[in-house]
Amino acid sequence: MDFFSFFTSPVATDALLKLSISFVLSAILGIERELVHKPAGIKTHTLICISATLVMLLGVYMADSFPSGYADPTRLPAQILAGIGFVGAGTILREGLSVRGITTAASLLATTCIGLAVGAGYFEGAVFATVLIFFILSFASPVQNLIVGKGKLTMFTLISSKERGVIAKAQELFEEKNLDVLSMKKIKSHSTDSTILKFLVKCKSSKEKEELVQNLCKIDGVTEVNTDKILNKTDVE
Repeated sequence: MDFFSFFTSPVATDALLKLSISFVLSAILGIERELVHKPAGIKTHTLICISATLVMLLGVYMADSFPSGYADPTRLPAQILAGIGFVGAGTILREGLSVRGITTAASLLATTCIGLAVGAGYFEGAVFATVLIFFILSFASPVQNLIVGKGKLTMFTLISSKERGVIAKAQELFEEKNLDVLSMKKIKSHSTDSTILKFLVKCKSSKEKEELVQNLCKIDGVTEVNTDKILNKTDVE
């Protein structure tokens, strides 16, 4: 086989076509993740999708090369689906009571499935799935904010000289007011030997926020309470 025929053979053209389609489809999802500053962007999505396509192509190639039934074309794709969980776990971060990165991990799994579909030649499913996934990643958050957006999101920042007991008392106060605590973060300040607590809470009115500030200031150990209005729901993707 000469150099030119190697790149023009049916196997080569089929692989080039499918790998190119995988690159385009995964780049669409990767760009969306890149625009919202997520840890897994264009490079991660394209690498995973192209790798998944290559694995699927390899499985089909081995099945065609060994028609006696010893090669199962689904065995290799099954392994990459199991392994992608480790990559997705690396994008999930826990901050206080909130968890970030779950949607990005799900998009990596979806990208893997798209790559496997392209590798198997199921172009229609891969394209339709890419369109739907892109729509979900791009437009689901505004709809979600509209559904759960009744009330104003406020970040309460508490500076306390004590570390123990303050979080529990603050949470009890929020529960008494029937308020949703969307996230909580604790920061230890070594310079001032104080603890900074941040609570993202959905307040129903300005009056309710003022009452909360007054009650939070009464907690033993709390020296300062600050509030910041949040325009949009904290994105946990």
